[in-house]
Amino acid sequence: MCADFNQQEHHKGKNAMTSNCDATEGAKGGSVRSVLDILTFLATTGQPSGVNAIARALSIAPSSCFRILKQLQASEFAEFDEDTKCYSLGCGAAVLARRALDPNNAFVMLRPKLEQFVEAHNVAIGFWRLLPRRRMVLAGFVEGHSLMRIQMTLGQRLPMLVGAVGRAFAAELCMPEDELKADFERLRWQQPLTFEEYRAQVLECGQKGYAVDRDNFAHGVTTVAVALRDAQSVTRYGLSAIMFSGSQTEERVAMVGEALTQLVNWAASRIH
Repeated sequence: MCADFNQQEHHKGKNAMTSNCDATEGAKGGSVRSVLDILTFLATTGQPSGVNAIARALSIAPSSCFRILKQLQASEFAEFDEDTKCYSLGCGAAVLARRALDPNNAFVMLRPKLEQFVEAHNVAIGFWRLLPRRRMVLAGFVEGHSLMRIQMTLGQRLPMLVGAVGRAFAAELCMPEDELKADFERLRWQQPLTFEEYRAQVLECGQKGYAVDRDNFAHGVTTVAVALRDAQSVTRYGLSAIMFSGSQTEERVAMVGEALTQLVNWAASRIH
């Protein structure tokens, strides 16, 4: 009986410890969720906000919200205005954001060359990085001094196969036709095209080394793009030269495309 009793007490103690651990893990998970919610709120709200306003918007206890905000402020992830008693996103978040967009500093390394390219060809340049789940993110952007400018948002995420850079990725990755078609059917275009047209343009990119999008992704915009491998020959990045369609001739588009392929050859052994 003593053995049975001791064994029962052992199991009770073990179950109690497990319950306590589960409760602790749940509390930690809730705290992390609250921190993420507050950071997202500060990043997306249009103006600085006070503790009570943030707590109400996120359904967080004001005391917990205040404690988290003070911790974020101490780490420079939140800024506090003594006059208005309001919080806004801090510069510490920018450091993480830059690192998340470009973990290997590939854009930093390429930027001087990209700036030269922009000035030489009067285009804007987007630097794209492949993400998991067939997505890509705009990790860098360079524009010239033209009076008419094309605005793009750093951190913008898109399906991997959209636009000229999507065609370049499809050609570089040699995707099977059934996978290519399945992904294509989920894409959205301002000026739609058929899968047959898209596939023909992917094959053409495989021959020329660059892809072209004329007004399909965005009305009035022509994009010329290439895929870029790193020093280990892994396709990780894409470059897109962006210009207003206007009177862009086939010769000018081809010139930009050929210049991009030369830039890719230069960059391939230099990025990681």
